[in-house]
Amino acid sequence: MKSNNKSVITIILLLLLIAGAVAYYFVIHKNNNDSEEGYHYYAIEDFFVTNVKDSSKLFKTSIIIVTDRGGLDKYLDENEFIIRDTILFILRGLNEDDIKSSTIQDKLREMIPVALNEALGTNHIVSVYFGDFVMQ
Repeated sequence: MKSNNKSVITIILLLLLIAGAVAYYFVIHKNNNDSEEGYHYYAIEDFFVTNVKDSSKLFKTSIIIVTDRGGLDKYLDENEFIIRDTILFILRGLNEDDIKSSTIQDKLREMIPVALNEALGTNHIVSVYFGDFVMQ
């Protein structure tokens, strides 16, 4: 009899352990993926190169888009022409003093997501990162 009781207790404990693991995965782990750390990144492969306003210089940058939702890669791929046009429109408006400014990247991190969200009809673009930022 004691052997059967131990087996039953062992099975119950094992089931509770499995239920706890499943609950952790679906409740806690899933909620953590939706938190602030749940950002997703979309790298635009081609550089942005444009004339600097009122100058003979060129400006070159690469941009990574930060979204608060996964699964947008296909949508962003399909609309890359809108993304590029929107970003180039902003970059073409920069003059040499703007680009030399110590705060220009922060300003662009605010401006570009707002413009992209408006152009794409979404609100999931939260920021951008710059891979290169060169004026020649």
